[in-house]
Amino acid sequence: MKVIFTLMTLLIFQTTFSQTTVNSKSYGTLEFKVLDFGLAKVKGGTTDQLSTSPTGTHGWLEDFEIINKSDSIQVLPKANFGVVYIVNAKDTVDINVVIEWIYPEKITNDKGEKFKSFKYTTRRPTNIPSASSYSLDEPYEMVKGEWKMNIYIENKRVCSRTFVLY
Repeated sequence: MKVIFTLMTLLIFQTTFSQTTVNSKSYGTLEFKVLDFGLAKVKGGTTDQLSTSPTGTHGWLEDFEIINKSDSIQVLPKANFGVVYIVNAKDTVDINVVIEWIYPEKITNDKGEKFKSFKYTTRRPTNIPSASSYSLDEPYEMVKGEWKMNIYIENKRVCSRTFVLY
Protein backbone atom coordinates (compact mmCIF):
# COMPACT_ATOMS: atom_id res chain seq x y z
CA MET A 1 0.00 0.00 0.00
CA LYS A 2 2.89 2.38 0.76
CA VAL A 3 4.31 1.73 -2.71
CA ILE A 4 0.99 2.61 -4.39
CA PHE A 5 0.65 5.76 -2.27
CA THR A 6 4.23 6.79 -3.14
CA LEU A 7 3.66 6.19 -6.87
CA MET A 8 0.41 8.17 -6.84
CA THR A 9 2.09 11.03 -4.97
CA LEU A 10 4.94 11.13 -7.50
CA LEU A 11 2.45 11.10 -10.39
CA ILE A 12 0.46 13.98 -8.90
CA PHE A 13 3.62 16.02 -8.22
CA GLN A 14 4.95 15.35 -11.74
CA THR A 15 1.68 16.46 -13.32
CA THR A 16 1.46 19.52 -11.10
CA PHE A 17 5.04 20.66 -11.70
CA SER A 18 5.26 19.83 -15.41
CA GLN A 19 3.20 22.89 -16.29
CA THR A 20 3.49 26.47 -15.23
CA THR A 21 0.63 28.94 -14.97
CA VAL A 22 0.85 32.63 -15.79
CA ASN A 23 -2.02 34.95 -14.91
CA SER A 24 -2.09 37.46 -17.73
CA LYS A 25 -4.03 40.70 -17.56
CA SER A 26 -4.46 40.61 -21.34
CA TYR A 27 -5.10 36.91 -22.00
CA GLY A 28 -6.30 35.37 -18.73
CA THR A 29 -4.76 32.17 -17.44
CA LEU A 30 -1.93 30.82 -19.59
CA GLU A 31 -0.68 27.29 -18.91
CA PHE A 32 2.78 26.45 -20.27
CA LYS A 33 3.61 22.78 -20.79
CA VAL A 34 6.67 21.09 -22.32
CA LEU A 35 5.59 18.43 -24.81
CA ASP A 36 9.00 17.18 -25.95
CA PHE A 37 12.69 18.08 -26.00
CA GLY A 38 15.97 16.88 -27.44
CA LEU A 39 17.74 16.50 -30.77
CA ALA A 40 15.61 17.53 -33.73
CA LYS A 41 15.32 16.83 -37.41
CA VAL A 42 14.54 20.11 -39.15
CA LYS A 43 13.63 21.47 -42.52
CA GLY A 44 14.89 24.98 -43.15
CA GLY A 45 12.58 27.87 -43.78
CA THR A 46 13.33 31.57 -43.75
CA THR A 47 16.02 33.60 -42.02
CA ASP A 48 15.59 37.00 -40.37
CA GLN A 49 18.23 39.40 -39.12
CA LEU A 50 18.72 39.31 -35.34
CA SER A 51 21.53 41.57 -34.21
CA THR A 52 21.49 40.22 -30.64
CA SER A 53 22.49 36.69 -31.72
CA PRO A 54 26.09 35.63 -32.34
CA THR A 55 25.36 34.79 -35.99
CA GLY A 56 23.28 37.94 -36.51
CA THR A 57 20.35 35.84 -37.74
CA HIS A 58 17.30 33.92 -36.55
CA GLY A 59 15.88 31.00 -38.50
CA TRP A 60 12.23 30.11 -38.93
CA LEU A 61 11.92 26.40 -39.59
CA GLU A 62 9.43 24.88 -41.98
CA ASP A 63 9.39 21.56 -40.12
CA PHE A 64 10.65 20.45 -36.70
CA GLU A 65 10.56 16.95 -35.20
CA ILE A 66 12.28 15.62 -32.08
CA ILE A 67 14.12 12.48 -33.16
CA ASN A 68 15.98 11.74 -29.92
CA LYS A 69 14.45 12.72 -26.58
CA SER A 70 17.53 13.55 -24.58
CA ASP A 71 19.28 16.42 -22.87
CA SER A 72 22.65 15.10 -24.09
CA ILE A 73 23.54 16.41 -27.54
CA GLN A 74 26.63 15.57 -29.59
CA VAL A 75 28.42 18.65 -30.92
CA LEU A 76 28.11 18.32 -34.69
CA PRO A 77 27.65 20.92 -37.44
CA LYS A 78 23.94 21.69 -37.99
CA ALA A 79 22.90 19.78 -34.82
CA ASN A 80 19.54 21.25 -33.81
CA PHE A 81 18.16 20.84 -30.29
CA GLY A 82 15.40 22.40 -28.25
CA VAL A 83 11.93 22.19 -26.76
CA VAL A 84 8.42 21.61 -28.11
CA TYR A 85 5.80 23.27 -25.93
CA ILE A 86 2.24 24.49 -25.81
CA VAL A 87 0.70 27.47 -24.07
CA ASN A 88 -2.92 26.66 -23.29
CA ALA A 89 -5.35 29.56 -23.01
CA LYS A 90 -9.06 30.29 -23.20
CA ASP A 91 -8.68 31.85 -26.66
CA THR A 92 -6.16 31.24 -29.43
CA VAL A 93 -4.09 34.42 -29.68
CA ASP A 94 -0.49 35.35 -30.45
CA ILE A 95 1.55 36.15 -27.35
CA ASN A 96 5.10 37.33 -26.76
CA VAL A 97 7.46 34.54 -25.75
CA VAL A 98 11.03 35.38 -24.76
CA ILE A 99 13.70 32.78 -25.48
CA GLU A 100 17.08 32.93 -23.75
CA TRP A 101 20.12 30.78 -24.51
CA ILE A 102 23.03 30.74 -22.05
CA TYR A 103 26.31 29.25 -23.26
CA PRO A 104 28.67 27.22 -21.07
CA GLU A 105 31.36 29.81 -21.74
CA LYS A 106 31.70 33.04 -23.70
CA ILE A 107 31.78 32.54 -27.45
CA THR A 108 33.31 34.95 -29.93
CA ASN A 109 31.73 35.32 -33.35
CA ASP A 110 33.49 36.14 -36.64
CA LYS A 111 33.18 39.89 -35.92
CA GLY A 112 35.03 39.52 -32.60
CA GLU A 113 31.85 40.10 -30.53
CA LYS A 114 31.66 38.07 -27.31
CA PHE A 115 28.46 36.42 -26.08
CA LYS A 116 27.71 34.59 -22.83
CA SER A 117 24.00 34.51 -23.68
CA PHE A 118 21.36 36.08 -25.87
CA LYS A 119 17.62 36.70 -25.72
CA TYR A 120 14.99 37.36 -28.31
CA THR A 121 11.22 37.83 -28.35
CA THR A 122 8.97 35.92 -30.71
CA ARG A 123 5.21 35.87 -31.24
CA ARG A 124 3.72 32.40 -30.74
CA PRO A 125 0.11 31.23 -30.83
CA THR A 126 -1.61 29.80 -27.79
CA ASN A 127 -3.33 26.38 -27.97
CA ILE A 128 -1.02 25.25 -30.80
CA PRO A 129 2.29 23.42 -30.21
CA SER A 130 5.40 25.52 -30.83
CA ALA A 131 9.09 24.77 -30.84
CA SER A 132 12.17 26.76 -29.96
CA SER A 133 15.60 25.39 -30.75
CA TYR A 134 19.25 26.15 -31.36
CA SER A 135 21.20 25.09 -34.44
CA LEU A 136 24.98 24.74 -34.35
CA ASP A 137 25.71 26.53 -37.62
CA GLU A 138 29.11 28.13 -37.05
CA PRO A 139 32.44 26.72 -35.82
CA TYR A 140 32.47 29.15 -32.85
CA GLU A 141 29.17 27.64 -31.65
CA MET A 142 30.69 24.15 -31.25
CA VAL A 143 31.09 24.54 -27.49
CA LYS A 144 30.88 21.54 -25.18
CA GLY A 145 29.28 21.87 -21.76
CA GLU A 146 25.94 22.89 -20.28
CA TRP A 147 23.75 25.02 -22.52
CA LYS A 148 20.76 26.48 -20.75
CA MET A 149 17.50 27.46 -22.44
CA ASN A 150 15.00 29.65 -20.59
CA ILE A 151 11.52 30.56 -21.79
CA TYR A 152 9.66 33.55 -20.35
CA ILE A 153 6.06 34.68 -20.70
CA GLU A 154 5.14 38.09 -19.29
CA ASN A 155 8.48 38.30 -17.44
CA LYS A 156 7.92 34.94 -15.71
CA ARG A 157 10.28 32.07 -16.41
CA VAL A 158 8.02 29.20 -17.40
CA CYS A 159 10.69 26.77 -18.57
CA SER A 160 14.35 26.12 -17.93
CA ARG A 161 16.06 23.24 -19.73
CA THR A 162 19.74 22.34 -19.66
CA PHE A 163 21.30 20.52 -22.59
CA VAL A 164 24.70 18.92 -22.13
CA LEU A 165 26.71 19.14 -25.33
CA TYR A 166 29.52 16.63 -25.64
